[in-house]
Amino acid sequence: MSTMNLTGLNVLLCRPEQASNSLQDKIIAAGGQCLHIPCMEIAQLGEEAAIAAIKSRVMDLDQYAFVIFISQNAVKYAEPWIDQYWPQLPMGQRYLAIGAATAAAARAMAFTELSSAEGAMDSEALLELGQLQDLSDKKILIFRGKGGREQLAQTLSQRGAKVDYCELYCRIRPAMLSTALTGSQFSELSGRKVILVHSGESLEHLHYGIEEAGLGAWLSYPLICPSLRVANMAESLGFEKVLAASNAGEPAMLEALSTLAS
Repeated sequence: MSTMNLTGLNVLLCRPEQASNSLQDKIIAAGGQCLHIPCMEIAQLGEEAAIAAIKSRVMDLDQYAFVIFISQNAVKYAEPWIDQYWPQLPMGQRYLAIGAATAAAARAMAFTELSSAEGAMDSEALLELGQLQDLSDKKILIFRGKGGREQLAQTLSQRGAKVDYCELYCRIRPAMLSTALTGSQFSELSGRKVILVHSGESLEHLHYGIEEAGLGAWLSYPLICPSLRVANMAESLGFEKVLAASNAGEPAMLEALSTLAS
């Protein structure tokens, strides 16, 4: 990406706070302009029932053959729970992660056993791993946020596994999103404009904010999505120029931006 040239491109990032800094820096370094308006917030679950469910799953950690982290936030919120109840991790488990950034976060945890985390870039890639093909009588724990896609668990179950979730956080739409979009003056910037979304939920929140703010013209701006699935969602919501990156990782999103810029 060292030769990437994004001069003249105005990019709107919709990732949560603290999740866009690295990508934003790379876009600016390549000559682009970058505006960040979070279209999703991450909140730790704190209800009594949710806390009890998390505690139960973590205390049974030694019962699982595989432990999967869905996201960096899954690692972030799982770490203190695991540290509290398992100062020494059980032996013989495999720890897997979706995405290079999630794998890096897992390796950075204070548990050396997590160095075996593998960074398949999405659920589909993770399901291609040889070790996840025959799962008869295996138990798998997935650390994730509340709700979300069910494909991973469904496919693992079809392969014979008993799959449990440990839901640690929820994703919510920022309360003042439409105001932030209106006040950004993104539509008034000179040069080409492009919007980046990194998940289906961020896309839905963005669309809600656009509709509420009366910014229908934004639907004509090029939109880069992290997958064909999300791109199809975008088209169904009325976005007119949609490009699907190969995944939600920074290299893939930057490659899609570079393709658009050229």
